[in-house]
Amino acid sequence: MAYKPELEPNEKLALQIAFKVSEKSAAFNFAVSDQALYWPAIKAFAVNDATYFKRLRNNEISEVCIRRLPPYGLWVVAVIMVLIGIATTYFMCAPLIRHEPGTHTVSGWPIAIFAGGLLLPFAARGRLGLEVRTHNKKFRWKPSLVVVKAAKQKIQATFDQIVAACEKSGLRVSRN
Repeated sequence: MAYKPELEPNEKLALQIAFKVSEKSAAFNFAVSDQALYWPAIKAFAVNDATYFKRLRNNEISEVCIRRLPPYGLWVVAVIMVLIGIATTYFMCAPLIRHEPGTHTVSGWPIAIFAGGLLLPFAARGRLGLEVRTHNKKFRWKPSLVVVKAAKQKIQATFDQIVAACEKSGLRVSRN
């Protein structure tokens, strides 16, 4: 296992997860013990495996926060998708409507992009992320954007496990 927390003597592991929403998404590895929190990191230079757990002692951590991710960037992408979908659909269908001679190619992609742009704000609604704040740094994890209810429930259950383990470890936890 690439991510293996190196525990100190008398340290007990409260939680270790390798969370993967789907086959295509990358796994998020995370661990909590009674003395520290382990955050996934990648070494800049490594001979073999570059992945490891960065150990953050409990006294270094000011807060563990489950917060709602702002959807504004995804809203902008949704507007752009809707506009591109409408424009390309118009330019694709205009020769057919005007009865111009010749052969014309019609595709479903512009309509799919339009529909995706309409649905994207609904998928982005209520999306949560994990943030660990130390005295001088912030570590953030944003889960993959999912649409399926079962995947959203799986993400929520993982956040619940993380919150329970952090509270058991004595860390300050907040939900925004």
